[in-house]
Amino acid sequence: MQHWYVYYQLPRAQLAATAACVRAMLNAISASTSVRGRLLKRDDPDATTMTLLEQYDDIADPAAFEAALRSAVQRSGLSAQVVGRRRVERFEDF
Repeated sequence: MQHWYVYYQLPRAQLAATAACVRAMLNAISASTSVRGRLLKRDDPDATTMTLLEQYDDIADPAAFEAALRSAVQRSGLSAQVVGRRRVERFEDF
């Protein structure tokens, strides 16, 4: 099984709009793959940016999940700037 972590920084002012898009995306991914994602944030009150993290666990078919995630991102309404900042880390059970 794989576990994916997608993280990106964004300006604090974009948090609400970005989170709404990501939550809709998480619902779409769950409906099409049965993989339930989580949205987490790291907030540094002194910074002008914050970090969001999408966490996806127990991915049995990484190729199918990758296609579903790519499609969901394209339909999400996320700005091109946010999409360009997303970084994906993949881990697997050991």
